[in-house]
Amino acid sequence: MPDPHAPDRPSTDRPAERGEIHGLPLDGETALVAAVDEGLALIAGMGEMPASVQALLNGDPSAATQAATVSWRRPEAPPEARSGFCALVPLAVLGRGRLTSIVFRRPGHPARYAFARRPVPLEAALQAIAEDAGPSAALVVDGIVEALLAGKPTARRLRAVAAMAQAVARPDGFVEVMGADEDGELFLQGWTADLVPGRARVLAIGAEPTLAELDSASFPREDLAGRSRGFAGAMTAAEKIDAAALQKVLFRSREGWRAITVYERCVRLEPRDVPAHARAVLPRLTAPTDVLARLKAAANRFDGRDTVSELKLPVRLGIDFALMVDGGGVLVSGWIVDCEEHVEAVHLKVGKTGVRIDEGWTRQPRPDVTRAFASDPLFAALDPGHHGHGFLAFAPRVAAHARDAAYLELTLASGPVYRPLPLTRATPRHVLQRLSSAVEPRSAVAAQVVERQLGPLVQTLERRPASGRVMGEAGGFDGAASTALVIGVDEGAAQVGVLLSLLALEPETRALPIVVAVREEWFDEVSAEVRRLADFYRLSLRLVRAEGAQDVCDAIEAGVRASSAEHLLLMCAHVLPRGPGWLPRLERAYRARGGRCLVSPTLLFEDDSIRWAGTMLEGEGTGRGLSDRLVGYPRAAVAEADPIEVTAGTVECCILPRAAFESVEGFTRGYLGIAEKRLDLALKLRLGGTPSVWVPEVEMICADETSEGAAGPAVASWHGLVRKVDRWAFDRRWSLAVANMRS
Repeated sequence: MPDPHAPDRPSTDRPAERGEIHGLPLDGETALVAAVDEGLALIAGMGEMPASVQALLNGDPSAATQAATVSWRRPEAPPEARSGFCALVPLAVLGRGRLTSIVFRRPGHPARYAFARRPVPLEAALQAIAEDAGPSAALVVDGIVEALLAGKPTARRLRAVAAMAQAVARPDGFVEVMGADEDGELFLQGWTADLVPGRARVLAIGAEPTLAELDSASFPREDLAGRSRGFAGAMTAAEKIDAAALQKVLFRSREGWRAITVYERCVRLEPRDVPAHARAVLPRLTAPTDVLARLKAAANRFDGRDTVSELKLPVRLGIDFALMVDGGGVLVSGWIVDCEEHVEAVHLKVGKTGVRIDEGWTRQPRPDVTRAFASDPLFAALDPGHHGHGFLAFAPRVAAHARDAAYLELTLASGPVYRPLPLTRATPRHVLQRLSSAVEPRSAVAAQVVERQLGPLVQTLERRPASGRVMGEAGGFDGAASTALVIGVDEGAAQVGVLLSLLALEPETRALPIVVAVREEWFDEVSAEVRRLADFYRLSLRLVRAEGAQDVCDAIEAGVRASSAEHLLLMCAHVLPRGPGWLPRLERAYRARGGRCLVSPTLLFEDDSIRWAGTMLEGEGTGRGLSDRLVGYPRAAVAEADPIEVTAGTVECCILPRAAFESVEGFTRGYLGIAEKRLDLALKLRLGGTPSVWVPEVEMICADETSEGAAGPAVASWHGLVRKVDRWAFDRRWSLAVANMRS
């Protein structure tokens, strides 16, 4: 049977009841033991110990550890019991062994102690120590607390510290006003007698005790008759303090532990109300300079108001729009007037995240702003010939939730001022549409906007591939066929209607299973016409809703996923055959290379001039780049030419192996148009071992995807920005690879 006085761990044996303890053992040979946590024991008995002493667990030199001790004098006790001690002993070296005794290697003779009884509850052991230490109890508790708080205390150690501190703490006032600001910092206001203004380490007692830091200042309270004074402070901790559960704040004064209790009728402030309350009390506060600076910062935090317009300085700020791009950050457009240069920095903040924007924003001319302030006496220093007040800034890596406040923070010598931002969620396309009327794509400003704002915005997007949902089938769709025709539809029923009619007239294409994948926003308009034509021509067709598709390339990718064919014939709905018999000629070139290539035809404009006749490497060294050959030439320029390998084909119309498409994970996300997106895919295929082949004799008619710019300057501006942004993104991804690519 195991020795009842030999616990393997103080925390694992059945603890003694509180009533079994009648003080500390006085014989100098036995001691009490209590568990602080899984790896630490509190041992107390009679004897004089240094502040740090080596302890041998079970008297074994191989199980040596260093213990922190606190001793006290017992003046009226016999000589062998003139000193009491308590020691905090780490148990890690014991492993799973049983602790039966302990030897302290103190100066002179080592002291060996057995344990008087089973492990006792920590609170009972602390009570016995406090009763034995008498007048020295507060100092003993302080010593134990300091040892427990060394390093990073565990939750159980903090509970032990809280129990010890509360056992000896005296009441010292109340918290009467309390509230956490937007950043989780806790503002406290009340009265106290012994709390010294400055920075102090405190214990916040709530559902669980928390080690915190309190910066406090004092102010006079006439209602306290000079015995106490008011205080206001900001309390923070490594983990957010639960203000609703806070019961008291424990601190160490010159004369021992004190407790400031949360008043039962405490006024609890909403986060937005905390800065205003702090501002109200700030002029009366007395504290060290660094503490006052922290409380001033708390008082000047954003509270939802526009404080820029309240300035007596010639500084004003306006917002045109602030767009939150999913996964990409915030794009803000506005203007700022600062004719005397009072503004030191501008930060954009959303909730707890933020970034400085004035170092990288793009300034834009805003003569309308100059005119608006020209007659205001406060802005007498405004230069009537200077109009660079507008700005456009992109802030990446800021996330927003419905409850997060978004705002601009202007740093002035007198402190920060704020301008709320009404955030609107938007897609990248919506962003460019908003900018297209304000930014001329051919201007120097547009280049800066792309380089600093729009390019990084697109690069940070985390868009998922479009998913395809099969919405219907016709003509007994053959899902097991080796070759399938996948058509991507970007908009409108007219284009796909003409294409399906022409395909139905070709015996070779009419026999193929056809997957028609339509962008989600156009599906309802297109689907009825597609079903009608499929039934009329008896086509083998599968209709797919491309959910999340941004363009025709995304729609094609959703269509590919809705098919299991080994060989894929990809087409955009805006591409039409110029004549019959085109598919067998493409297939002949495809089979000639073992079905391990991407084969594309010649693409023509509607006037029969060349739109695409192969993308090739041109130039040398750093000037090397990709160029579409013979664009604008008459179709006769390539008459009777043989199929040749090109640097990149076009997926607007091509045949390629499914395995190659899947090996490069389809189209790259991060482009707004399809020109660079399709080129990017062809280059990925080339690097993955799938070359591109151009078949000149096969001709397809294809309108330029940007031709709708003729509909108006706004649309043309939109496409111009798209081309600039996509070219920037493409160059960032491919310029080095292209420079080192072999022809």
